[in-house]
Amino acid sequence: MSVHTEPHGEDPDDLSSDSPSFYFEVADLINTLILTPSLTNLIPNLPTFHTYTSLTAPSKVLYIRLYLRKRAWLKSETLNYKEVPDISASIQELVNSALLQKISDDTENLTVSELLETFSARKLRDLCKSLQLQSTGNLTSMKNSVLRMCKKQRSLFGGVSYTTQRVKKKCCELLEDMVKISETPAVVLDKVLIASFPQHLLLYEEDEKMLMTGQHNLSRILLSQFQVTRKFPTYKISCTKPLFSSSHQLETFLSACQLEAHCHAHTQKHEWEKIEEILNDNLPRYKEIVKTWQGSNEKPRDVHLLRFTEEWVITRVMRQGLAALQRLRKYEEAASLIELLLGYTPMWYKRGSWWENLALIHHFHLKKPEVARTAVLAGLADPLTSKDSRIALELRLSKLDRKFTPEFTFEPKTVNIDIVALEGSGSAANSKKIWLGDNNGETVLCGVEDVTLNYYINNFNFKEGFHCEGSVLSTLFSIFCWDILFSDVDNVFYNQYQYSPLDLNSRDFYTNRKKQFDDYFAHLSELSEQEISDLVTNKWVLHQGTGCDGLNWDLFSDADQCTRCVVCITPSKLVKLFEIYVEDVRGKRSGVPDLSVWNYETREFAMVEVKGPGDSLSNKQRVWLRCLDEIGIRAELCLVKAISSKKLR
Repeated sequence: MSVHTEPHGEDPDDLSSDSPSFYFEVADLINTLILTPSLTNLIPNLPTFHTYTSLTAPSKVLYIRLYLRKRAWLKSETLNYKEVPDISASIQELVNSALLQKISDDTENLTVSELLETFSARKLRDLCKSLQLQSTGNLTSMKNSVLRMCKKQRSLFGGVSYTTQRVKKKCCELLEDMVKISETPAVVLDKVLIASFPQHLLLYEEDEKMLMTGQHNLSRILLSQFQVTRKFPTYKISCTKPLFSSSHQLETFLSACQLEAHCHAHTQKHEWEKIEEILNDNLPRYKEIVKTWQGSNEKPRDVHLLRFTEEWVITRVMRQGLAALQRLRKYEEAASLIELLLGYTPMWYKRGSWWENLALIHHFHLKKPEVARTAVLAGLADPLTSKDSRIALELRLSKLDRKFTPEFTFEPKTVNIDIVALEGSGSAANSKKIWLGDNNGETVLCGVEDVTLNYYINNFNFKEGFHCEGSVLSTLFSIFCWDILFSDVDNVFYNQYQYSPLDLNSRDFYTNRKKQFDDYFAHLSELSEQEISDLVTNKWVLHQGTGCDGLNWDLFSDADQCTRCVVCITPSKLVKLFEIYVEDVRGKRSGVPDLSVWNYETREFAMVEVKGPGDSLSNKQRVWLRCLDEIGIRAELCLVKAISSKKLR
């Protein structure tokens, strides 16, 4: 058993003293979740955590505070939270409820070496003095002295083991104020959070250990949302199918996520061979998954719930394995794996990139142009291939067949501007050039998008704008389509703490609400300026401050600014934007132009993709620029050139 201690006073989720505390609300959330009837059968040892419900409010908050920290031994004297007026009383209450343990309660499971890791230099000197050992020197030499004593010295009453027990007892006397949350109840809470918010477990986390616990869900997702807003949207919970049908399904999902976490950790360290080992170990299981899927003639309902199954996460593991094979230049194996991945159709949003990759491998690496051509044609014939992937496949086909002319030949309107750049910036690897912008006559340092926004406002008769990429579109969509987003649809809301329906990022999102969207868009497109202005105001007043995925309430300064933006877009064009977005919310979030600018007086609106020196358009960006052009919205590519440089003085 390993022991870790945390630096004094370090709390990664602590807030400044003047910020409002929301931990009592989080405590109520946990209370509600652990009493959810559906979790009782899903998590057999859930009753071991029921003592939490009878705690006083400050003790609940203390437990959450400690749970959010790494599971290490902590000095109780360093714990200081404004929500917990009597730390000692709350610690004792948690100990009595078996949710917290003192180090003296865990001596049987700890070795002397592990106990010594928790000692400060001062306390280690005190330990050495009490054992009549040399108490000078560095930490390592004092630890070694204690360990040698345990191995060699024999007491009058027993052998080495008695000496070890005596040393342990001395350690615990000096460390009596050390506490740590108990492992079993903490693991139960992990499962409660994961079973309640599994969508968040599929997001990467740098800390592999935190990825595999509910800490990831609460501290990195839910807690951060509480810091922004404590208001959850109102909706009806209508479930005909559980997220997890059994404890076995939950456990296999967690095991698969554990596997993915290991792959991600190896990727961070560029340990491609280790990822290949994981791939090979799990390839037989994945072949069974694909075979089962292909052998089924019936399309499952609620495909968005597949994300919370072993098969979906194992597919993600296979994708990481594919990247490792290509890094290792094992292209034959990579091509075979792509063909296997293409047999798993639920992950539709990756199919286009898989076809692109397969064609590239056969064409460039394996020198098999005819096989590459077959892959390109198959990708173009696949109805699930995205528009941006079709562009790449057509370009690949034009290289394989000189007679072929790509259908996508759109070139956006281009604006060239010259801006002063800071001398020497952008010269190092992975560094960006720093531009000198003007802010009311004062020279400021900024990124290329910000300096371009300033240029458009000063030179092209625009009065307002943002550098926000897709935030304008997702925010407007959420505000206008709020009632449909949170309408009554089966199996998309499983508790009252969601900021979006679970099918938002799936193709089912639109099809599950097709009539609602179609009728609403038809109505919205016919609104006058005054009517759409009133609608914005009403929606803003009704929902402002309520959390919703994709909605940034701070983007617009107020409802009036939002109204000015919408009026400049016009209702009919806004509806066309929404129609593009709603059919593939996941895919259409990326590629939206960097800048949105408008002039309410002239009713002008434009979206601008900004590219600095050496940068070029992605296929997703090309698709968006053409879509905007087709629906009549001014869309431009702005190429920024550095004409001179200055040194800071």
